[in-house]
Amino acid sequence: MTIGIWVLWPVSHPFDATAWNDEQQVRQGVRLEMADYIVAQRLLSDKSQSDVVAMLGEPPETGYFADWDFVYWLGDERGWMSIDSEWLVVRFDVRGRVSDYRIVRD
Repeated sequence: MTIGIWVLWPVSHPFDATAWNDEQQVRQGVRLEMADYIVAQRLLSDKSQSDVVAMLGEPPETGYFADWDFVYWLGDERGWMSIDSEWLVVRFDVRGRVSDYRIVRD
């Protein structure tokens, strides 16, 4: 007998700059939901560095993911056992435009 386990993430939350920068909402995981939306809707595609900063804020200093240009902490890893964090990472091309971005875990 095989038992399947389904993991359902919360429905993604449309981007809201106020909520993205509200520390209380960040601790409650609102960035995780918004990052899903950002990626699914391709909201950062071909944006300039200044556009990304205007939207998400100045990226904080971190020692994580040094091969990416901007790194934003989203919250604790989703799932039944949260040991790591999830991050939105952004890479820019030589024109200073977003060339790649995704959600990663440390």
